[in-house]
Amino acid sequence: KAALSNFMHRNDAFFVDYSFTGLLVQQNYLKVLQGQYNEAKRSSNADDTTEALERMYKAAESMSDYAHAENQLRTEQNWSVLPFVGALVVKTGYHAGGERGGMLPGFPEFTTWLGRNSSKGKRTRLLSEMGHHMNYKISGGTTEIRLSYLPTLRSRFVSLLTGNSRDHPNGVEDAIQLMDEYGLDRDDVLEKMDEFKMDPKDKGFGSLDSKRKAAFTRVYNAGAHKSQALVAEQGQGGTKKKRGGASASTGDTIDPDAIDDDKNVGDADDNADDDDETEKVAALFKKKGRKAAAAKKAKAKGSRKGAKMK
Repeated sequence: KAALSNFMHRNDAFFVDYSFTGLLVQQNYLKVLQGQYNEAKRSSNADDTTEALERMYKAAESMSDYAHAENQLRTEQNWSVLPFVGALVVKTGYHAGGERGGMLPGFPEFTTWLGRNSSKGKRTRLLSEMGHHMNYKISGGTTEIRLSYLPTLRSRFVSLLTGNSRDHPNGVEDAIQLMDEYGLDRDDVLEKMDEFKMDPKDKGFGSLDSKRKAAFTRVYNAGAHKSQALVAEQGQGGTKKKRGGASASTGDTIDPDAIDDDKNVGDADDNADDDDETEKVAALFKKKGRKAAAAKKAKAKGSRKGAKMK
């Protein structure tokens, strides 16, 4: 009965915020176990050390099951598994802290999953955009682009743009030619590719000299490139609407001297109605202004007469 009461108490704590409590437990449960493991290791007790490792294994296993169940709940909208998700979180806390609960050294850490998930969404979007630009040259999907194409292309661009000018005397022109071949634009190379470095210590485009970057931008802007046509064709660019409601990206040519009689008649009728409404409003203001002026004069005359009587 006491064990059931303890379980229900922990389960109720999970449902205070079922979208966030599991992430907090995932972030901090190993910190509780780490203190217990270090204490057992200092005491040189093999049984306590083994027990701490077994509890760590069971807690990690239940947290892995929680991740699978949570994914099923969110992606499939299967909310019937929510009580099971709560039980798995409670199970993780039980293995980490024991029946009486463990001690968390310091303050609990805020979950890092939110920031990592945001970064994942950003990189997925950037990878999709680059895939749209490159799909006229390559046949692979986003996985192959990420694992095969981008590392090779990035290494080539880095060597052309940041390498020694003696080794690559025409590095800027060769880089732009390679960009046009794969349908990449300036932002794809200088801004997006650094997001997909395999090794954070690898040399990036941020180390590119400002003068060389300016020269690269100047040469790139001086010519026409395949990426500009691809962006317009795939609908990735901003389309500004003209006065007639037509989009700037449409292929129809519009004669500026052509006259649309139907449109002009409709505009003339609208303008006439607007003029009538404006005249009516102006007449109302004139009437109100005259009445207010007359009342003001009458009031002034009355005050003068009253002063003379006195």
